[in-house]
Amino acid sequence: MALWSLSNQESFREIGNLFGMNRGNVHFCTYQVLKVISEKLKPVYIKWPNAAECQQIADAFESKHGIPDVVGCIDGTHVAIRAPSRDRDSYINRKGFASINILAVCNHSQKFTYVYADRAGSVHDARVLRVSSLGQMIENESLCPGVDRDKYHLLGDSAYPLLPTLLVPYRDNGHLTSVQTRFNTVHSSTRSVIERAFGRVKGMFRRLRAVDCTDVLNALTIIEAAFTLHNFIIQHEQLGESFDSDPDVEEPTAPAMRGNPAIRRAAKEKRDKIAVSI
Repeated sequence: MALWSLSNQESFREIGNLFGMNRGNVHFCTYQVLKVISEKLKPVYIKWPNAAECQQIADAFESKHGIPDVVGCIDGTHVAIRAPSRDRDSYINRKGFASINILAVCNHSQKFTYVYADRAGSVHDARVLRVSSLGQMIENESLCPGVDRDKYHLLGDSAYPLLPTLLVPYRDNGHLTSVQTRFNTVHSSTRSVIERAFGRVKGMFRRLRAVDCTDVLNALTIIEAAFTLHNFIIQHEQLGESFDSDPDVEEPTAPAMRGNPAIRRAAKEKRDKIAVSI
């Protein structure tokens, strides 16, 4: 019943009719199962790569797209929810509906290595990153344990700040050089994997298209369980079915996380060096 509930958009009453249970029992059993998946299996199936795995991911990205030292692509996506009566306006996003803003990182195979679903839809992508544990790691630590701090990096869209550990496209002001234009093209092609990953998880678990919960915590449980099962499936079998994509509209450039000129200068130099090499 829990898997059926995630994979479809029927009400608990309709699901109860299918499985011969009353609505209350369906609700109780489903959330008990999803809670266990979210709490017990998420740390097993959604985890940050170690040093060896970082190198494997970087090699795969470079082999396919040509950008070196990429250990993941980062982006945000919105999952529609029923706006809570308390603090309703905080959940209304830029598109006008109530949602939860999910921050995620995936590798070359669309497997999520980080999922943070704890911010209302009105919160900007850059701020979601800033308050997350990943934001602290990007700003202050190496992305991979035991490896030089600035060796590896993530790829993100223009909603995020440019940092040595987070490379974003050149801002197109109408005067980009051919090298910068090519970098943006390759960057976009590489980063599209995160959009395909979002499309796949939402296509597989259609409940994410609109989570009709009165309790935000229950909505978070559904979201985290769906992302966990997405990774479970990728890890244990290869699916031949294709799913609808869910490309997200890019937001305007956000300010740097700390506005440190030295950090931004180092990030620009790193991006320029990579742009010339690809």
